[in-house]
Amino acid sequence: MKLHRYNSFIKESLKNDTSYILPSYEDCVEACSKNESPFYETKLMVDGYDVSLFNYRLASYNDFLENGMKEMRGICFVFNKDGSLFNRYILLEKFFNLNQVPESMYSIVKDYKIKYVNNKEDGSIASFIKLPNGKVFGKSKMGVDNEQANGINRIYKNNKDIKKFVDWCLDNNIVSIWEYVAPTNRIVLRYPKEELILLRLRDNSTGKHIDIKNHLDKIGSIKIAPFKDDFKDLDSLMDLTAIQTDIEGYIVQAEDKNGNDLFFKLKTPWYCSLHGLLTDDVYRENIIIGYILDDKIDDILGQIPEEQVEVHNRINKIISIVKKGLDDKVSDIKKSYQVFVDMGKNRKEYALKYQKKDPNFAYVMNYANGKDIYDIVKYWLREKTKKLMIARDWLKSKDPTLFFQDPDEDIIDN
Repeated sequence: MKLHRYNSFIKESLKNDTSYILPSYEDCVEACSKNESPFYETKLMVDGYDVSLFNYRLASYNDFLENGMKEMRGICFVFNKDGSLFNRYILLEKFFNLNQVPESMYSIVKDYKIKYVNNKEDGSIASFIKLPNGKVFGKSKMGVDNEQANGINRIYKNNKDIKKFVDWCLDNNIVSIWEYVAPTNRIVLRYPKEELILLRLRDNSTGKHIDIKNHLDKIGSIKIAPFKDDFKDLDSLMDLTAIQTDIEGYIVQAEDKNGNDLFFKLKTPWYCSLHGLLTDDVYRENIIIGYILDDKIDDILGQIPEEQVEVHNRINKIISIVKKGLDDKVSDIKKSYQVFVDMGKNRKEYALKYQKKDPNFAYVMNYANGKDIYDIVKYWLREKTKKLMIARDWLKSKDPTLFFQDPDEDIIDN
């Protein structure tokens, strides 16, 4: 099916359904091309076929508000050899912690119908794609040839039940979404063996979630993320989460007043504490910047009560400053790198002329050696702001209105 015909089919199938807006390849590329966009594309060659994966870096809530952008977390496009689109594979749409963003605030979701609650596993997200030649490849969020993807493929080849179920899903244009866990893939929780845990099923044409319980006859011995049903309502689930240990938390699938699905996460304080994610740190700006750079700030925001509006606003302001600071530094390094390119990439000549007078010299060399530019600028900012008062000075230089507080004062009511 040609690309434009495929996109027309998708848009036609969704015109009466506003629950899931699935972006076309052109939509994803356009999102990446916007100025200071957090979204990016990774192009791969898999068994002779072009494959494109999309993801984001340091995206803010507003970045996801445009139609389809919540699907930019690992969405994958597989192309035929003539350049036409073979298929698009969605993953798990972006969703947030309870009390992290406006749509997931307790006051908004407390009366929603809870449809499904299961464990939040502590590994790497996994899924599968099929190529035009019929071969199936397991993938992590952003790759088919990294350590996690190798483990995913190994399980697919060796576990007959998983292989059979994955093949059935792909034959029916269903995306099966898994958690890859292993002793060597430890985040915080310890898993004794390498395995895939089934999390979700989605209709790849519409994006709608499919109830796993309706397909238990096909699942066999496959491990499923445990269901949670010993709670009465959201309040009782929150009370339960507050005292539990040895678990990261829960994923809640609720239904809003319009009948649309809404997902949000509940993390246990035990897990956040073990992960070093403490709300006592909200007035230690150097630590907050570190959380942002490590992509852990979502879990901090999820721990802060909804009524602490000032704290939510303040952290979101710091997130915006950090994002802008990184984007500006990327731009500066690329300008310096272009000078290096214009000199024919002559390292000796470039070093003689710029090593002492260009503060970006070392970063340009790292970029020239193939290091990801965002890894470079994250290192730059981490080193620049690792001390509290220096971090405050840097933030104040970007926004003089930002309020600073003595971190030893007990501000947050835990």
